[in-house]
Amino acid sequence: MFFIEMAFVVFLGLALGSFATALSYRLPREISIVTRARSQCPSCGHVLESADLVPLFSWVFLRGKCRHCRAHIGMRYPLIELATLALCLLFFFVYGLSAQTIFVFALAPVLVAIIDIDLWHQIIPDSLNTAIAVIGIVVLAVNAGMAAHPVHFLMTRGIQACCGVLAYGGGAWLLRAAAGVILKREALGLGDVKFFAAAGFWLGLNAMEASFLMIVSGGAGVILALLWKKRGDAAEVPFGPSLVIAFIFVLCLYRSALLGV
Repeated sequence: MFFIEMAFVVFLGLALGSFATALSYRLPREISIVTRARSQCPSCGHVLESADLVPLFSWVFLRGKCRHCRAHIGMRYPLIELATLALCLLFFFVYGLSAQTIFVFALAPVLVAIIDIDLWHQIIPDSLNTAIAVIGIVVLAVNAGMAAHPVHFLMTRGIQACCGVLAYGGGAWLLRAAAGVILKREALGLGDVKFFAAAGFWLGLNAMEASFLMIVSGGAGVILALLWKKRGDAAEVPFGPSLVIAFIFVLCLYRSALLGV
């Protein structure tokens, strides 16, 4: 049964990885995810067919080239698909596969897309932060419906989640404002502040989790800054990837109370 479940997660992870590539390409360019359903080659504009859209395998079999114009397709998109698959497998090993936890897999393409977009464009789209919060609300509602005492579960976990939004989002906003006054520069972007708020819905009020989020995000931020400067990039170091890594770390280490597992 374990291997059947893992095979399902692999299939799901690759499918979500394909969705993550669409998010990463379209959102920074303000291309609709909903109204423009079919993907196109960015070089020749040809509408991609099923043979072009098999996650990971199409890129391998086509040797990283468009099937129509033979334009080169870099490693970025298969890496996004692999990263999404890896994150889904991580969630599977931590939370298992059940009706209560399957929604957590929906976080994977959103989190991977945030890392990719922030690295390339230094922004975190509002739609992705909203998606993290909305998925959290759905998880809360589903788990409340399956709890022995739904109202009690919804009240206790719901209040914790809302307080987490205020604590994380408010704390990040105060840090941003203080840095602007003291350092005369922007220490956190608004996208980072909104990410803190959305992550707070999942994490609630827990001093240990908050401490680990700060420590891991700070450590990851230092490492990313060193790598960023080493390659000679003059742009500001994006903080979103460090926040996402820390959020995943805390979710997996402490098994979010929002999930009720």
